[in-house]
Amino acid sequence: MANKKARGPDKAKPNTDNIVVKKQEDAPDIVRQPPVFTDDSKYLCIASGRQVGIYSVQSGDKVHCLKNHSFDIIGLAIKEENVLYSCDTSGEVIEWDINDGKLLKKTSIAVEGLKEFYSFHYPRNGKFLVSSPSINEDGSSLFMFEGKRIKKIFKDVGKETQSIAFGCDQGDGSLVIGALNYQCDGVMVKDTKNVIDRKHMTDKRKFTCIAMHKEKLIMATGDISGRILIWHDFVNQIRPVKTVYHWHTLAVSSVCFSSEAEYLYSGGSEKVMVKWRLGGKRKQFLPRMGSTIKFIVNAPDNICVATSHSDNAIRIIDSTNKINRAIFGLVKHDPIRGLEDGESKKESVMPTGLVFDPRTQGIFFNSQAGFLQLFDPLRDSMIFNMDIANRNVLTDERNTVIGNAEVFRVAVSPTGEWLATLEVWSNMSVGYHDMNLKFWRYDAVQANYELNTDVTMPHHDRITSLAFQPGLLGTEYPCLVSIGRDLKFKIWRLVDDTDIYRQKESWTCDVAGDFRKMMPTATSFSEDGSLLAIAFQDTVTLWDPMTINLNTTLSHNLIEESIELMEFGRDQCFRYLVCASKSSLFAWDVISKGLVWKVGKLRSPIRCLVPDPKSSYMAVVLQNSEVFVFAPSSSKPVHTITNVMSSEPIAALFVPRPNPLANSPEWLVNSRLLIVDDQQEFYSVDDNSVCGFDEKLTTPISHMDSLPWTPFSAIKAQKQISAAKQIVPVIHQTNGIKGYKSVQSLLETSTSTLPPMSRICNSFMIDLMIKHDPKSMTVKADSENGATNDLPTLMNGHIESKMPALKEEATQQKLLTLDCQWITKN
Repeated sequence: MANKKARGPDKAKPNTDNIVVKKQEDAPDIVRQPPVFTDDSKYLCIASGRQVGIYSVQSGDKVHCLKNHSFDIIGLAIKEENVLYSCDTSGEVIEWDINDGKLLKKTSIAVEGLKEFYSFHYPRNGKFLVSSPSINEDGSSLFMFEGKRIKKIFKDVGKETQSIAFGCDQGDGSLVIGALNYQCDGVMVKDTKNVIDRKHMTDKRKFTCIAMHKEKLIMATGDISGRILIWHDFVNQIRPVKTVYHWHTLAVSSVCFSSEAEYLYSGGSEKVMVKWRLGGKRKQFLPRMGSTIKFIVNAPDNICVATSHSDNAIRIIDSTNKINRAIFGLVKHDPIRGLEDGESKKESVMPTGLVFDPRTQGIFFNSQAGFLQLFDPLRDSMIFNMDIANRNVLTDERNTVIGNAEVFRVAVSPTGEWLATLEVWSNMSVGYHDMNLKFWRYDAVQANYELNTDVTMPHHDRITSLAFQPGLLGTEYPCLVSIGRDLKFKIWRLVDDTDIYRQKESWTCDVAGDFRKMMPTATSFSEDGSLLAIAFQDTVTLWDPMTINLNTTLSHNLIEESIELMEFGRDQCFRYLVCASKSSLFAWDVISKGLVWKVGKLRSPIRCLVPDPKSSYMAVVLQNSEVFVFAPSSSKPVHTITNVMSSEPIAALFVPRPNPLANSPEWLVNSRLLIVDDQQEFYSVDDNSVCGFDEKLTTPISHMDSLPWTPFSAIKAQKQISAAKQIVPVIHQTNGIKGYKSVQSLLETSTSTLPPMSRICNSFMIDLMIKHDPKSMTVKADSENGATNDLPTLMNGHIESKMPALKEEATQQKLLTLDCQWITKN
């Protein structure tokens, strides 16, 4: 019987002893702070969440992962050669050895009344620069720390890292510090040596970024109009001389000087890096960099430049102005303009939601505009980034927003062979609207998806849901259902499209239908694919997917709101159909055609309803980040979690485990719950005994994989398989061989650090010579030529030498004159 007065799921005794919510720290934002080059320009240090990644500039591979912070990192700085500083929001500064990845020292920045910091800088004069909250909520205060001494430099400066710059270090500890005020209409300058304070203002154009050269007294600023100003003698002059460089149409995001101050780099939303030659009109461009440039950092040796982008990628550009390497994090989708507020937040941030791929055990979701990314939750890494739209990415104009093609819906077939995507491109300025439904087939030979069918305008209005038919029927006769705002639902089937030119299969619309001119809002297949449920507002219709005959309709006077989410039960709960409206949750029995239970007037709107593919349980996620896990046969939750995250959840998914857990709640034995918030951060609801991802699933990186591409590498197989019987190699016991450690140390030591051979020859040869005991030595002469075997052999665990006995009166000088070529013989 339906429960009309219920205000939330029935109370159950929660078991929270072993269930925790963990943030996915292995796939964080790597472009929140600018990266830092080491002094030798061989490594790039990247802050990502609470950890620091050390990457090789040459190969792009991760060398070290430094973990010891308890809060998010706000800044990195190089103290000296191979020593790195990292600071988090609590003011804890950690000193690291970059070569070994070891923690050297911890320091805490303590300011009375301050518990949070925004940015961190280290000018290499033994002083820290940090910004922290000020009286004005929109700004911050800049402090200088030297030991235990604290000095306030500026108040009401910008919170962003690019709002603060320093330079002109003459080696005597003096600095020139510049900062943008929080209103971004002025530049504040302070000379710590001559104690000079200046504030420079221009016109009404607000500043966006600032940079200073480390040695020369020169400063660059960018503004919202795309203009760059080069300031000269800005400390001594009230009205300093300025040089204008203007190419950007949109706001300048970052400016950076080269080491010798001959060039200036700039970038912004045009996705183009501009290289200016100071003092001249010459400039170079690197276009189509993928996404908006956030930061630009120059290497100390001027050989390369690193750019951070809004798609969570860092690209390394060499001296020829070409992208040499790229370091990718989990790509974050830029919100679609016009859909950021209200009920459309999910449609703006992640319109596809999370879609499970059974072939790779990965998850499909939005990447940059027009792309899909496949994420491996077991290894916390991205598998690939797939171009769906296959169009050039357009940039906005100064006063006009130009939209790009976006992927709004994704569906994957039960075997992972087929992928269906809905691509929408609209330009309201010209009144154009385009929509494409694409079917992709996975090619095992090419290890990629190939476009099979492209349907233009499959519906007359936006498609709201896509679903493949599961079960044996869906495998033998692939079928897809789509519902749209044109009041129609359509059944798409794979048919034979062979002609005289080629043999091919393609997708076509088999049936188009409607129901009482009502809007379809949700759809779901039963577990075996024998029943199709389509919700039309507050009414559920059940169809035969093969004949498209209407079996029955389900409605009740207690159901007043439109159904937004709908899922069939699994396993023993296959007969239940769970539906969710904005503020209520209820279940139908499709066999008895009755309403089993209803929970109404929830504390917060429902955002996600996800079934577990490995069990009969489901999870419902509310807007206030509450999670209820239940079986469709009962409204009583088996587990309840509150305050999963501080932000709003927008998508969720049960991720199957490679191996079931032994001692865990039943709903966590075979799967774990993954939730994404509106900041596109991943949270995992899992058993406390599971620590991160399975290390056995990781694949070691080969040295050959990091080498550049060559024609020979293209024809050489990375893995060779032979039918010949492999010979088991002989394992030599080397514990008792004299000189073994000396040989190993010689081979493992870098040649650049070895002393001259004349110095190490005597000691090295002495270590190789074995002092023999005449009483225990056995000499075996060769019966044919009288020669002796060269290599010692192992007899009953003891070394038995086959070299001729040497006389005790032989001097050390005679030993060194012997022929020792046996060392190099096979």
